[in-house]
Amino acid sequence: METIKSWYNYFTKKTQDQDFMQKTSAVTTVAAEMYRVMVSSFLIIFVPQKCGDHVCTYKENLEIGNNLYISGIVLNFATMASLLWMYSIELKRENRLITYLEVNKNKPSDNESVGKALKHLSDDHQHNIWSLDKWYQRSAYWSMLMFTANTILSGFVIYEYYLDGQTTTTYVTNNLFMITKLLDVYSTVNTDKNIFYSASLKGKVQFNDVDTEKYINPSPVKVELTDIKVEEGLANEVVDVADVVVSKEEDAKV
Repeated sequence: METIKSWYNYFTKKTQDQDFMQKTSAVTTVAAEMYRVMVSSFLIIFVPQKCGDHVCTYKENLEIGNNLYISGIVLNFATMASLLWMYSIELKRENRLITYLEVNKNKPSDNESVGKALKHLSDDHQHNIWSLDKWYQRSAYWSMLMFTANTILSGFVIYEYYLDGQTTTTYVTNNLFMITKLLDVYSTVNTDKNIFYSASLKGKVQFNDVDTEKYINPSPVKVELTDIKVEEGLANEVVDVADVVVSKEEDAKV
């Protein structure tokens, strides 16, 4: 019973942790999007095509045909790899932003203001955030290029084995799955250096402040040190006054 209670308290505490819930949401979102990554990459496999007098099976779609067909299949796999690379960096970037930054509606969110806020982090943490953001941008642009090339080449291959209206509908639908994602990614990465939008949280959530727990020089320490110095100064003044009073009493006795 105690074990169940301790696990319950643990999960209750975790669900109240904003960072934990945001990270869980990011992982869940990426996992759910793997389906659209697959169907929009492997167009030659998942779009219905005609094989003689019947609809091609997945196995038949994978069978080697002419050079164009081989090139299309290879590009399908290359596009899948590129998108998985982009998503892996997206997940790492999201985790890093959630860990070190936060959303603060009471602070400005322009590039210069966020840059000043980042100075509360160590140089290593600042460069790690910038580096991941830059790699995410590169992987996004590369994936967009691969996706465009794959869509065009796969289209030529598929329409050599055109079945009916179902071929066109599935081809367009599978591409739209990823086009909407890539447009969203483009708006996320096409920003100034210190503008960090979340790639997985709903809405265009911007991380514009540093988590106070990650400050390299927490302000409370400075205040305490200042207070100590003030108290020491007052104590010295009291001692000086006491010395004056004693010396005057001794003079009076003489």
